[in-house]
Parts: sequence; C-alpha cells; structure tokens
Amino acid sequence: MSNAGKTKLDERTIVNTKALAKMFNMTERNVRYLVEEEIIARVGHGRYDLIDSVSRYITFLKMASNEMDGAAVEESLEYEKWLHEKAKREKAEIELAHIKKEMHKSDEVENVLNHMVMAFRSKMLSLPSKVALQLTTLDDANQIEELLERDIYLALKELSEYDPSMFFSEDHEEEIEIVGEGVGTETNDAAAE
Repeated sequence: MSNAGKTKLDERTIVNTKALAKMFNMTERNVRYLVEEEIIARVGHGRYDLIDSVSRYITFLKMASNEMDGAAVEESLEYEKWLHEKAKREKAEIELAHIKKEMHKSDEVENVLNHMVMAFRSKMLSLPSKVALQLTTLDDANQIEELLERDIYLALKELSEYDPSMFFSEDHEEEIEIVGEGVGTETNDAAAE
C-alpha cells in the first residue's frame, strides 16, 4: 500500500502563491502583501508552508476582528449600504402593512382606544344610579346578581366590539386612494407609450 497520494498532518505541505491565494479567496498580490506585512512567511521564493500559513492567517484575522471596534465597522461603506437597504425594506414593509390594514398608526389606535375606554368608563360610572332604584324593589339576592351581571355585561360589550376599520381615519382612506390613483396613472402612462 502506497501513501504517495495522501498527506499526513505532520508532513510539511508546500504550496505556491496561486494556491494560497485561492485558498484565502484573495489575489496573489494580496498574498505578497501578507508576506510584506509579516503576517505569513515564505519558505522559498513563491513557496509557502500550507499549515503554517493558514494558522498565521487565522491568527491575524482573529486579532484584526478583536481590534476592530464598532466605530470602524459603522464607517464601512458596505455596512452603511446594508443599513440603508435594511431601512428601506423595513419602511416598505410598514407602509404595505398599513395599506393592507394589517397595522395601525399609533395616533389612530390612541383615539379609538380612548373613545372605547371613555364609553366603558361612562357606562360603569352610570351603573350605580341606573340600577339603584331597581335594586331597592328586589329582595332576592339571585335577582340582584342577575340585574348587576346584565348591566356589567352590557358595559363590557363596549370593549368587545373591536373593529379594525375603526383604527383607520378618513385621511388614511384618502391616502390609499391617492396612492392607488398614482400607481394607476403610471401604469396608464406606460401603456400609452
């Protein structure tokens, strides 16, 4: 049995600049730069010990990532582009959800909930005076309980009558129509050309 085609870990594997560049996913020029900066070492002209070079390069990357602070990353053009695209996508998703009436503006939610809670509060506060006279004529505790339950459930019904359309103002309906008209106009203009 021959070991000619196999590489042992304890054997020294020598590779050229082109192979190392391919392994590191960089140009040969960048490999030469790593040598100049003493990040990796040559064993001969254009020859590198594979295991040693990979080990040194990994150590360099680890040190570089540890030294890179948040400010350096944020200054990166690619990072800025990524943030910009992410923000555009999130904005588009929010606008689409709002148009599909899957999401509500906070001021619309606040107005509707304030209205619902105020109506509920009003009914609850008027409950004692509304049922007081009726309770004076009743002697049976079960009848009193039924009367109170009925009026409490009527007040609670106010809170259970949730309708998502209540959260959209008339202004929002006009916005959707305007957006829809603009899209239709562009489509018609494109068709006319």
